[in-house]
Amino acid sequence: MEIFDGFISAVASELKIPFHKGKGGHYTTTLEFDNGRSQDMEISLRNDESGDRVINFLSVVVRLDRENMELYRNCLRMNMEFDYGSLALRGNDLVMYNSILLNGCEPMRFIKSLIYIAAKADELEEMFVKEDVN
Repeated sequence: MEIFDGFISAVASELKIPFHKGKGGHYTTTLEFDNGRSQDMEISLRNDESGDRVINFLSVVVRLDRENMELYRNCLRMNMEFDYGSLALRGNDLVMYNSILLNGCEPMRFIKSLIYIAAKADELEEMFVKEDVN
């Protein structure tokens, strides 16, 4: 966990973005965009099936309900078009999600994933909800 904490600290210093460490060791931050919108991000560390440490990026796009079945279908189609990450469900939330290995992860790769996931989640949020929710 110390390597991950140091990595987050270095990225925070480089980008001047405040990260907040929460319970369980995950971090949160809010990325602000030039268009006045913003997007909340959650960054956590876990072990994959083989025991390698993986950094997870997650951002809520929209809260869903059973009446959004056509939206679910469209989201599954969109998954093939993303350069990084994918859409997934976490409870009732549609989230934009990406994972990268901690071992050998360079700050630029971390930053690119962080910004891409936040920007894509915000773009989808604006498309689906029409307002800045997260």
